[in-house]
Amino acid sequence: MYIPRSIVKPSGVSPGAGAPKEPNVTIVIVDDILVFPMRDGGGVKILGNIVMKPGAKMYQFYQTASKFKAGFESEGDEDTITYKQKVEAEHPGDGLDINEFITNWTGKNVIVIFGSCSDNFQKVYGTKCAPLQLKATSQDDNDARKKMLVFEQYAKSAYLPGHYTGSLALSEPFAAAAAALDVNAANGTQYSLPSLDATAAVSFTTMELEPGQIVTLIGTGGDDPATLAQGTAGSVEVLLTTGSTWVALQNATINLQVFNTGATTHLIEVSRS
Repeated sequence: MYIPRSIVKPSGVSPGAGAPKEPNVTIVIVDDILVFPMRDGGGVKILGNIVMKPGAKMYQFYQTASKFKAGFESEGDEDTITYKQKVEAEHPGDGLDINEFITNWTGKNVIVIFGSCSDNFQKVYGTKCAPLQLKATSQDDNDARKKMLVFEQYAKSAYLPGHYTGSLALSEPFAAAAAALDVNAANGTQYSLPSLDATAAVSFTTMELEPGQIVTLIGTGGDDPATLAQGTAGSVEVLLTTGSTWVALQNATINLQVFNTGATTHLIEVSRS
């Protein structure tokens, strides 16, 4: 629930200065998303990791960082105001890869994710119900060879671009062999639990993610799926919403954020589906 508060001047010497963008932009096909996390009560911060369907992943394309533009506009009369989000990027050259990219991504409903060198979060443009679509133009003359990539919303939305602190699913989730999980940077932040005929409690043999990071567990079902209960689970303490046990049913997910208090590591539930 959003609590109204005064908005003060942002910190920094020049808080309104442009923020250099990361050159690699992430693009996601909406139909490939298994779970798109909900937003918190403020309506902007996205809670948890975006989880892709089995066999699907996110992709990236390079853009000239100084040419990148993103924003939104409002439209509508009193009581009918909505927002339309828009991302503009340039890709240098006229290679086969970028031409095939344009050909095969045109007409796709997508979400675009990008970060800057000034923020500790990434921006998410587009939603599952109001996605973006690509409109491209080309320049090939004495001045430059480049492609201009514009991603626009066509469906109106009440949402502004989201703030995302989750992970990018550029590969498939780590397939755990057992319900005892070894969570580390090499294995990533998303873990697909095994399908079980005899249930087992999810536990964590190691937890090496940094405080604030979010780990996602993905269920694959079975006759007697794994469960995650509140309390001690191997090397961590798990705190669940209302204390209710999570069951790793087929495609069920739970997002847990890492916190440390002294020598104890806590995993606190952020969201589940």
